[in-house]
Amino acid sequence: MRYLLLAVAAALAACGGASPAHRPPPRAPELVAFQRNGGLAATLDTVTVRADGATRADKRYGGAGRRYDDFHLRADLLARLKAALARLPARLRRAGTGDRAGATYLLRYRRRTYYARQGAVPAVLRTAVSTLDSIADGAGRDGRVRKVHQGPAAG
Repeated sequence: MRYLLLAVAAALAACGGASPAHRPPPRAPELVAFQRNGGLAATLDTVTVRADGATRADKRYGGAGRRYDDFHLRADLLARLKAALARLPARLRRAGTGDRAGATYLLRYRRRTYYARQGAVPAVLRTAVSTLDSIADGAGRDGRVRKVHQGPAAG
């Protein structure tokens, strides 16, 4: 029994059992969250960009599965996005009805939510929406891209 206790103590010491648990590095705060839904393909696409450029683009295809990609934005695109976001007003006047068959856009920045419909995006939102729209479609990827594909749920 004494040998068993000594062996366990030695194993714990060798593994660093007394040291604090390893924690992953903290993530940068969220800069902006963007959602594009509807349109002819009835999709739901989301993009989340963190302050350091870490990005997740998530594409859902109704009942046909989904794909998400994790990557960093190129520095020039991140700078353009930050500049467009900095120009957003605290309040936005009511958006027009736009194309009823088109996509709707939701943009969350600094605890404010902005809404627009394709064909009626207010001028003050256009640069931010078009930049995020292009990121959702694959623009601005820098470095390694981690892709995850999920098929439709069996049911």
